[in-house]
Amino acid sequence: MNEIKLLGKKVIIDKSPILLKYSPSYDWKDYWDVKSGNWSVEDGWLIGDEPGNKGGILFSREFYEDNVMMTFSVKTALPATRDLNAVFCAHWDEETDYLGTSYVCGLNGWYENKSGIERNEVGCESALYSTTSLYKYEPGSLVKMTFGAIDGQCFMVVDDTLITELIDPNPIKGGHIGFSAYCTKLMIKDIEIRKIHWEKFIQTYKPEY
Repeated sequence: MNEIKLLGKKVIIDKSPILLKYSPSYDWKDYWDVKSGNWSVEDGWLIGDEPGNKGGILFSREFYEDNVMMTFSVKTALPATRDLNAVFCAHWDEETDYLGTSYVCGLNGWYENKSGIERNEVGCESALYSTTSLYKYEPGSLVKMTFGAIDGQCFMVVDDTLITELIDPNPIKGGHIGFSAYCTKLMIKDIEIRKIHWEKFIQTYKPEY
């Protein structure tokens, strides 16, 4: 896959510069900041574990002002089955000591095995989200996820298929990118962060009959 077709935009992957290409190793804390939950590296896997009904959150140490996307391979560590989640344009709220204004995307979440994207806000239910029950993740299987945002136009791709797109009329500007093991245990590897290169995508219908 070299392009992601969104509403009015195409992300060109080969033209999107690589900002970080990382395989989990002993130096993982040089790149990642544990905000909550239990995180470690074992046998080349970045492992996130949070048994409570909340997110075990790992932020990039880098704060990205530009539009970025991340690709990574992930699976649940059985018997964990749910919430393969990631965060982007993410901010930490010091008062609550939890995730602040951020976008969250994920598979097998939202309590009903849904997949989607939401905007997280401190102290309130998300008023902006897009979810689907059509994508079915098989617990324990390894998938490749790509996600990011172009000035509030959020997307999530799984194994080269666009699963969800969400357009935020009040976009979050800049932030960290990372992961959220929400009441689950995740295994992550092959992490790549790119600055998004996109082009206008003119879409029109021609008569079919």
